[in-house]
Amino acid sequence: MAALARAVERSLAEGCAGLYHLSTPLGRAGYLRKADTVKHLNPDGGRLLDWGCGYGQMSFLLGNRGFEVVSYTIEAEEPSPWNSFLREQNLNVVYGADPVRLPFEDESFAVVLSCGVLEHVEDESGSLTEIRRILRPGGLFIVMMLPNEWSYAEFMARNVFRASDHERLYSMGKMCRLLSTFGFEAVETWYSNILPRNFTPLPERFRQLLGAHPYIWQGVEAWLSKIPPVCWFSGVVEGVFVRLS
Repeated sequence: MAALARAVERSLAEGCAGLYHLSTPLGRAGYLRKADTVKHLNPDGGRLLDWGCGYGQMSFLLGNRGFEVVSYTIEAEEPSPWNSFLREQNLNVVYGADPVRLPFEDESFAVVLSCGVLEHVEDESGSLTEIRRILRPGGLFIVMMLPNEWSYAEFMARNVFRASDHERLYSMGKMCRLLSTFGFEAVETWYSNILPRNFTPLPERFRQLLGAHPYIWQGVEAWLSKIPPVCWFSGVVEGVFVRLS
């Protein structure tokens, strides 16, 4: 993760204001754990689409875990000047201009990853139809970082700090019913981010202090994630879904 930490530091120095999720050891360790989860869910690797790759951290981590990663992002041209990481890691990046249509052939991926993307798309139905089209039958659609409508942190972000940018919120049931409508069957679902991670409203000094010990934080969260009703109020709902024939 040292390469990612250095790139984030450079990007922040160059004026990027949107990297709170990667600016602390805790934030970066969260993505490391998510990459390990994807590998566990699909140990054979295969061709994977990082749908809405953003900064490229998941593409980088999954490429190191044996996946043939295609990174997809909506941009008219090469990545923004601040995105040092996307520029420097030789990722296989495809740039799209259409907010819905994906420039890939039918059934051309074994895995599609949505990590903090589905809640932001312009046309939810159209995007899910496209995901199903490019995913082979029996392939996996892994949904991560989908904001939980019962989350205490989301409630605070919306009503106290006015800091949420999530277009839509989901419950575990809503996520499963939605994907079932488009021909996906749930294999496994779970709650995550019970404890806050980014500390966005806090001054930088306190954010760095709170995010300095990721493994203690993650250990407590792993324990809490198994205790209802506590887990019902977690930050996000996540799951892995198989595309039916």
